[in-house]
Parts: sequence; structure tokens; C-alpha cells
Amino acid sequence: MTIFLLALASCGQDYQVSEGTGAVVVSPGLVDAGAVAVGDETSVLVSVAHASGGTVKILAVETLGMEGDAFVVEGDPFVSLSSGDRTDISFKFSPSRADYFLTQVTIVTNAQKEPEQSLTLRGQGVQGTAELLPSILDFGAVPAGREAESSVELVNTGAAALSLDALSFGDSRFTSGLSLPGEVGVGESLSIPLVYAAADTEEVSTTLQLTVSPAASLPVVTLRANACSKGGGSLYDVDADGYSACDIDCDDRLDTVYPGAPEACDGIDQDCDGTIDEGTSCVDDDGDGASEDEGDCNDNDPARSPLLAEDYGNGIDDDCDGVADDGSMDGDGDGYDSTAGDCDDADATSFPGAAEVADGDDNDCDGATDEGTTAVDDDGDGLSEDAGDCDDGSTDRGPGAAELANGVDDDCDGSVDEGTAYADDDGDGASERGGDCDDADASAYPGGVEISGDGIDNDCDGVAE
Repeated sequence: MTIFLLALASCGQDYQVSEGTGAVVVSPGLVDAGAVAVGDETSVLVSVAHASGGTVKILAVETLGMEGDAFVVEGDPFVSLSSGDRTDISFKFSPSRADYFLTQVTIVTNAQKEPEQSLTLRGQGVQGTAELLPSILDFGAVPAGREAESSVELVNTGAAALSLDALSFGDSRFTSGLSLPGEVGVGESLSIPLVYAAADTEEVSTTLQLTVSPAASLPVVTLRANACSKGGGSLYDVDADGYSACDIDCDDRLDTVYPGAPEACDGIDQDCDGTIDEGTSCVDDDGDGASEDEGDCNDNDPARSPLLAEDYGNGIDDDCDGVADDGSMDGDGDGYDSTAGDCDDADATSFPGAAEVADGDDNDCDGATDEGTTAVDDDGDGLSEDAGDCDDGSTDRGPGAAELANGVDDDCDGSVDEGTAYADDDGDGASERGGDCDDADASAYPGGVEISGDGIDNDCDGVAE
């Protein structure tokens, strides 16, 4: 019991109770301080009113707490009240542990009627509890010198408000722009923005630790970037072109850039072979000083260029002016006569260097018909492009071929490496190479949420709960 007295004697409760006039009313009879985090505090008020009569004095405030002194009086409660006056007595509630607290309070006055008034104070001490999601955060493939952004969620699952006081990263390349402290109310969540600044493309795996008050047990979040050995799915094929930045896609931001992509005149290495715009009209492929755009009529032959002089009598349009030699024997007006190698001088679409088309004619006069077109099986694997061959320059690729883990669509079905350890076959964001323990079940993957009783190892840690 704690007793606050107006006048204290040398022993016992020997305070003088001289009668005043009138009566006092104390309200409310039950004051609930609510849930307060252990180590925190709050204040509640009790009203003491002088109903009528002369002057009364508050002589003592007695507290009897069954669980210790969780409630204590704040300030000086000993006042005199004239008729019609009222005053508030403040009690501080500061729980020392997670528990329920109940305190009986007696307020002693010198009123003529019922000089002792009683009330009850109660409150609950609670510990902070929270969740941090996800437990593994993968930033995906991040090129050197660039940044990637993501976030984690701090969810307050307890009965007391939380304050996020500090963030601790295991690697300085991970940062957050969140202003601290961050307040999280009961049942609320706080999004914590994170940034990874890549100095290189080496695989990174580190941790994020949060400090909150009141203290709560929080898991450590694993942070990853360029983790090609563990990750998969859209994180490592951002442009969804079927090729991962982890192995052979030289620019995973552009779906027009991947191994085997057609090269275009744009200053970009579309096919990822280390050479830019080769084989296009804007590049001088034969090194004779002129490209097709600059008038080279055959950019695979350095002996033919608008920069060269015509060699009369060889039957070739050396200077690319459209006429071979003097052109006097050119029957179809295509710039070539039979002496210049025109294999059909009655057909202006057939001459040396003409574009081969799928028409049954030898358009370029090289002795072969329709080669290099979609109608001809150029690689001899029994299939042309028109028959479904997606790479008619390779006998290893075609409908029905075995799919291999090589970053190439071997069977020409539009998917790359499907059914191999490198492909995310169930679409859960991870392949077998990335740690997926069942790539036919989208509910099982590294970092998945374990579901009790389903018999599945959802988080691929080797244990099915």
C-alpha cells in the first residue's frame, strides 16, 4: 500500500481528519489506462468535485496495488475545494512487465459526508511484437554503376505502438532514405524503401537488422543482388526476352537485345556478339570504305565499291553505278549482261548480287535457288523456317530437338531452357539452379511461406511442416 498524506506523523496513518462541511464526489469509479508497452508510461485522471457546503480538503491518497506500484500519483493532490469546485488527480501508469495491473485507490477528505471515496485503476503491460516481410529480398540483376530499388514491410502485430529507431545493413551498398524514427501504430505497417548501388556485378548476399522500441523480436532480412546462383524468373530476365542477364543477355533492359537477335542500324549490339550493327546497311562490312547506305552494291566484296573505278571487260559492276562494263549487252536492264554473270538476261530480278527470294528462281545467279529464304532448309536438318525451324543456320535447333540448358530455344517452341535446371518452369520466381526444390509446384521455392500440414517443403529448407 502507498499512502500520500497531507500531514505525516512519526508512525502509522496518524493524519488529522477535521470535519469540513458538505460532501465530495469522485469519478469515475473505474479508470482503465489501457495497454501500455513495458518500459513506457501513460497518465490517467480522477476527478474530485466538491458538491456543496463550505470548504473541504484532500488529506490523503491511498493506493493498494496487488501487483506492485504500477500506478503512482503525479504532482501535489492536496488541495482545498470551495463549494462547486473540482480538481483532477493524475496517476502515472508504468508497467514493469507484460501483465494486467489492478490498484484500489482511496481518497480521504475532511468532508462531513463520506470522507473516504474509493475507485479502481487498471491497466495492461504489453510487449512489442512485429513481423518483417519478406524474409528474403532479391534486387535481381543490377549492372555495375546502376541502382535498384525495393522495400520491406514492418507490420505491428502487437497491442502497443512501435517506433522504428535504427536500420543496420551488413553491406554499405544497401541504404534506405527513410526518416527515423518511424512510427507504426497497432495493426498498421510501415514500408521501408531500400536501394542497392552496384559497384560491380559480383553476387551479393547480406542482412538487414531493425531496432524498434519497445523492444520486439524481429527476424533478420536477407538481402541479395546479382545472385544468379540462387535467383530466377523475372528478376533475372527483366525484359522477358527469354535470356538472363546472369549469363548471356548483354542488356537485360531491352527485349530487342539478346544472343541471335537481328542487328539493326542503331549503335547497339543487338545480338550480343561484341560487334555493333554488323551486317546492316549502315556498316562497311567488307572494309572497302563504303556501306550499303553509302552506295556499296555488294558489301561482302571489297573489290566493288562506289569508291573504285570500273574495270571494263570483267562483266562486273565494279563502281556500283548500276551498269557492268558499258552495259551494251544488258537485255533486261538490270545492269548486268551474260558476260557480267547475269544468269537470266530476260529477268530483271536475276543478276549477280540480287536478293534471293522464295520464287523458284536463282535470283543472285550463284547456281543455287531460294537459298537463305524461309522456304529452303539451309542447314540440312530437314526443316526450313516455313516448316518451323527457328534457326536455319544450326542443325541443333528445330521442332522436336531436345531442349538444353544453354540459353537457346533448341526446340523452337518459343521458350528457352524449359524443363532444365536453369528455367523457372512453375513461375514462382526460382529455378532448380536457383534453389527451387520442386519446379513443378509454384507453392515451393526458397523463401516461400511454410504452410503447416500440407506436406510440402514450401520454403525449400529441406523440411516439410
